[in-house]
Amino acid sequence: MVDHITKSIPELVEKYSDEHKETSDMMVPILLKKGLDNLDLSMFSPEKKDAILNSLAEELIKRGRTQDAIKALTMTGNKQKLIEVGDSFVSMNMLSNAIDCYHLANAQDKLIEIGEVCLRDGQMTDAIKAFKLVGDSDKLNKVADECFKREKYQSAIEVFNILGNREKLIEVGDKCLMYDQLVYAEKAYQLADAKDKLNRLGDIYLKKEILSSAYRAYKLANNQTMLEFLKRNFNIGDDNETV
Repeated sequence: MVDHITKSIPELVEKYSDEHKETSDMMVPILLKKGLDNLDLSMFSPEKKDAILNSLAEELIKRGRTQDAIKALTMTGNKQKLIEVGDSFVSMNMLSNAIDCYHLANAQDKLIEIGEVCLRDGQMTDAIKAFKLVGDSDKLNKVADECFKREKYQSAIEVFNILGNREKLIEVGDKCLMYDQLVYAEKAYQLADAKDKLNRLGDIYLKKEILSSAYRAYKLANNQTMLEFLKRNFNIGDDNETV
């Protein structure tokens, strides 16, 4: 079957070589059967190769095979069509996919626009993704502050870490500690390299009798005395952690 398809390509090219677009359109059915990843179009000129892939992408979009269409459009550098596909994703509220399209099209204005929409609607993960791709520190700070207000600590920690904002990481850690969100507090303090805070967290774990977590916090704080205490008295260590 594959050999038959391969042999058919030169015949089609010869028959329709006068018009690139017509050739491309006529080739689409057999190219769909062969599959985008299995195509070898190296025998064509760059212009004809792009025409073929653009025609293939159009048909893939019609058939709902959007990811394959995006791949084909990326190969041709068809930024305008990528933006159109991204806009379609927005209309379907598939914002992460839209962000991917805008990024591939290097559509910075579109990324900022969709990031603002995500921030307004509370879709923080996608807002972070969009603003991170743009490299807009001010907007990332805005997202992180909003995450903090909404008690979305994991997202806030992620962004403040991206920005290298140690002060804010400690602030998030303190709030997490206040509300007994100890795992998030530990992550924030660790990223901020706040050894005094980690040592305090180790004490809290110890009081709660969560000894393996206490050992981990003390280790991050480089508290050798407490590490030795846990090893000798409770057999807690790197090789044999128990609760």
